[in-house]
Amino acid sequence: MPSRYCYRPMATLVPSRLRILLAICIALLQAAPAVAEIHPYSALYSISRNGKLIGKVEVSLQPENGGWAIKSELRGTHGLAKLLRARDTEHVSGQLLEGRFLPENYTRHTRVASIDDRWFANFDWDAGQVSVIHDKDDPIVMDLVGESLDPLSLKLEMRRRLSLPEPDLRFHMVEEDEIDEQNFRILRSEWLETSLGCLETVPVEKIRFNSKRYTRAWHAPELAYIEVRMEHGKTGGDHLEMRITELALGDLKITPRPGCSSKQRMSSPESISEDK
Repeated sequence: MPSRYCYRPMATLVPSRLRILLAICIALLQAAPAVAEIHPYSALYSISRNGKLIGKVEVSLQPENGGWAIKSELRGTHGLAKLLRARDTEHVSGQLLEGRFLPENYTRHTRVASIDDRWFANFDWDAGQVSVIHDKDDPIVMDLVGESLDPLSLKLEMRRRLSLPEPDLRFHMVEEDEIDEQNFRILRSEWLETSLGCLETVPVEKIRFNSKRYTRAWHAPELAYIEVRMEHGKTGGDHLEMRITELALGDLKITPRPGCSSKQRMSSPESISEDK
């Protein structure tokens, strides 16, 4: 380990070696990524389908029972989504370990018209297993693969990794009947016009092969890499988009700032290819 060289008795070192070892120690300390802190927040998003408003989503991260909890609640507020009383709620509780969120209990409840669908995931990190229950079916027990995550904690972990110098955007996500490997890539930074004003963002795209589907998210570094825009769809088909409308980060409520200048707009790509 580099640290054992840093604390080697100085009397045993000749000056030239000392300078070299000190330089190495300093370089290693500077290169070591700091553990990203997480802060409570709540964000409100609008949802549109093919350009038409259909609903809203509220996402929050708050302390809970000595740990942390992430919540997401989607409601249909316009059009068919409102008529069918569409609602989707997610909740995950867990603990922080060296700056990383470890999920413990995840739930999802989806209701659309007469459809009422639920599933749960219970993580047992000591046993290295996750138990998934869909409605009243028997539990499916699967071995955890690396740092397996649920859909909500994956978003939080994405933010943490994007804050690192060389982020690894390979994830293992627990789904209803499998643990799926998901890979993402970072696109060129982009200035984005939002309800909060002009924000520089880091766009991230899910890697797909031989598919016309696309999933992208824009993260704002100055807002702790919180997502400010997301989109999902299929080339030539439906296009779903979420855009941030309100944000309270810690005790600070983010107030709107000026819009993007013409120079900032010119520095951003006009469009991103959807040939996936």
